[in-house]
Amino acid sequence: MLKRASTVLLALSVLVLLTAMGGKGGGFERAPRVDKNFTVVVTDASGSKITGEKFSWEGRIRFSGYLGLAEVNLPFDRIKEVTVGEKKEKKVRLTAHLADGSEVAVDVDADSRCYGEAGFGSFMLTMDEIKAISFKGVKEAAPEARH
Repeated sequence: MLKRASTVLLALSVLVLLTAMGGKGGGFERAPRVDKNFTVVVTDASGSKITGEKFSWEGRIRFSGYLGLAEVNLPFDRIKEVTVGEKKEKKVRLTAHLADGSEVAVDVDADSRCYGEAGFGSFMLTMDEIKAISFKGVKEAAPEARH
């Protein structure tokens, strides 16, 4: 009797764990919430353009990567445009054209994700699927949305 009860308990535990793992494959529902609402035009590798807002990289409003051996952060509010190079060894070279006229090239994970909201709904692209991102500015929140 005890052996049968423990077998049933084990089977139920495995079922619950496997069911919990199944949620990842269905995609994402919406872009992560961000502190600032950056508006962008994203051009993917096929040449399609998406105009969106609430843009983020991995849910953050900055890119993080490597400049040589140094780990660096590039806040979106300093960037005018980004171009993305070819994938090499799980990385892509992101060239940021900054608002002050300078330029910096940073290596980021190719499978890191960018999120946003467009007129049709949410979108998500990995960095190796993106050709360019043009930052259009910060859109103010509606007065009723502020706290």
